[in-house]
Amino acid sequence: MNQTSFIITFTATPSSEPAFRSLLEGVARDLPTVPGCRGVDIYSGADDACLFTLVEQWDSREAHGAHVKNMVDSGAWDSVAAHLACPPVSRYLVRLPPAGGNL
Repeated sequence: MNQTSFIITFTATPSSEPAFRSLLEGVARDLPTVPGCRGVDIYSGADDACLFTLVEQWDSREAHGAHVKNMVDSGAWDSVAAHLACPPVSRYLVRLPPAGGNL
């Protein structure tokens, strides 16, 4: 498998920040139970309470894509998007080999 990381940064509206923070508590609990998800770390902005970044570990991009499709199809994504000031910024990343390995 091609293990991958998915990093996504959200900016909540100031009025939605407390509710979005609460929503992310559920994400921290539930996302690791999704098939193919190996875990998630959630960060908040040190100087911006509305900024949140998730660093997700997945078995593959396909596993993550299936999760995203499920969120969109179920309407769960709409409840996330309702809290946002702007569209999230995201990217897939792959881990570099350990020191001494070929880049």
